[in-house]
Amino acid sequence: MAAPIWESSLEQFRAAAASGDPTPAGVAVSAVSASFALGLLAKVLKVSGRHKKFAASAAKIGSLSDAARAEAKRMLQFAEEDIAAFSAYVASGRLPQATDREREERQRAVNAAVRKAIEIPLAAARSAAAGLELCSEASGLTHAAVIADLGAATSLLSSAMRIFLLCADSNLRQLALDPQPFREIFAARTEWENRANRYAESALKHVASVINSLPGKFGRES
Repeated sequence: MAAPIWESSLEQFRAAAASGDPTPAGVAVSAVSASFALGLLAKVLKVSGRHKKFAASAAKIGSLSDAARAEAKRMLQFAEEDIAAFSAYVASGRLPQATDREREERQRAVNAAVRKAIEIPLAAARSAAAGLELCSEASGLTHAAVIADLGAATSLLSSAMRIFLLCADSNLRQLALDPQPFREIFAARTEWENRANRYAESALKHVASVINSLPGKFGRES
């Protein structure tokens, strides 16, 4: 895609994702989805903040909403960076290697592109994890009218995080000549990944509880 993602239409992005071109692919598509999820979370908070029930929590709601919008913008940046990283990887493989110097320069370019192809989805996963924490914090501040939207945002972010990690794992195994430099950051991920999954589970349980407590039109009419 020639133009930045945030300047393209949804149809242009969808068409690019469905094309035979190598990008955009899993990370970029999931990052855009996560950006929408975080935008939806900001909407949930804004709508909930209008209700008197949450008037005392206006500052907290505003802070969470600002954080959600900031993460949404980061997600679009991750999508752009992932596209650039894979394009750089493809380009590095086409560099000349007729001499020792050319081979060394080519390998440096390959290694740099591979590092980005691994680090970017990991960073996007951390951003999604931060978004899930926001969803958990927002769960007690969400009006019933938009509680399903909170569940949608949480589910989309949880799925995006899993996809980011899946892509990072795949790139590590398929592209990295030496996985050793990445062992520490991959090992460290277990703690924050598990914590994010607990945040998602907590938020979704709250969503289900609120929905199940609603009387429904049928109950009121009978």
